[in-house]
Amino acid sequence: TKKTKRLCGIGERENFALWRACGDNVSCCGQSLLKCFLVAAAHEGDSIHILNFDIPEDELRAGLDPEVAARLVFHDGFRDPLNWNREAVLPASFFTLQDLRMCIGADASPVTLVLDSLSWILLHSPVTTVCHTFQHFQRHAKSTGLNVKRIIGLLHGDLHEPAIVASVCCLASTVVTVTPAPSDEALAVATVLQRRKSRKILRATEYFTVLERFALKSHGQHQLAGEMEERPAAEADPVANLTFNLHLSEEERRAKEKLPLPYHLSAELKSALLQSHAGVAKIYYEPDAADDVDEEDPDDDLDV
Repeated sequence: TKKTKRLCGIGERENFALWRACGDNVSCCGQSLLKCFLVAAAHEGDSIHILNFDIPEDELRAGLDPEVAARLVFHDGFRDPLNWNREAVLPASFFTLQDLRMCIGADASPVTLVLDSLSWILLHSPVTTVCHTFQHFQRHAKSTGLNVKRIIGLLHGDLHEPAIVASVCCLASTVVTVTPAPSDEALAVATVLQRRKSRKILRATEYFTVLERFALKSHGQHQLAGEMEERPAAEADPVANLTFNLHLSEEERRAKEKLPLPYHLSAELKSALLQSHAGVAKIYYEPDAADDVDEEDPDDDLDV
């Protein structure tokens, strides 16, 4: 549904969407909302590649319809994650452009890449490497013929320093922060932030519940407890408290109109200046004997 897509951040083509779960518990778990997205993406016809580190494949498949489960491609990072038994499929040092490219392989379908969870990757890889991969992976995949529509990451926000969480969130085009509802334990709160390609930023806060078969039910937009309603700030008057007056009274306006402008000559003054008077000085020029004066062409020396 339209509400499900809005909560899951499915709209225009995203580069990187982030599910940020704050204070995971039984009643508010990012895994449930992540599964709702898997259902929505499968209905769009995507091939969903999942890098599972937190829970095994069987738990992720549990409760999903067969047609949804058929579109899931798992890359196991849960079994032997530190490669102690030499059986690791995705080792702890995994997460480069080339490694992700090899995971997807030659899948010709539109691909959604899911990281369950991004917290495991951040705990075992430098944050600079992770951010570089997010920033360049889709362009790198496109140059090799892959169609990666979006990257989804589940992040347990209470496991990382605030600076690391902020760095990853800055790269995401959609950030969904999941928190428990303050007034009802049966509900959860999803705060959605979307950065559109038009540079417009959309924010929405909604209560939701996850139903059977991971159907998402939205209870509409609500105001969080203790959240103050934003009021438009009063516009400041730019002409208040000035040390001079910007307006003229009627008396000042009449005095201004009577005042002659600088260098504005009246008719009497123009007439007096244009009249010739006796004794006006004149200039007489007598050419020297050496001067070559041509009466027919006095400007001959100017070559015109």
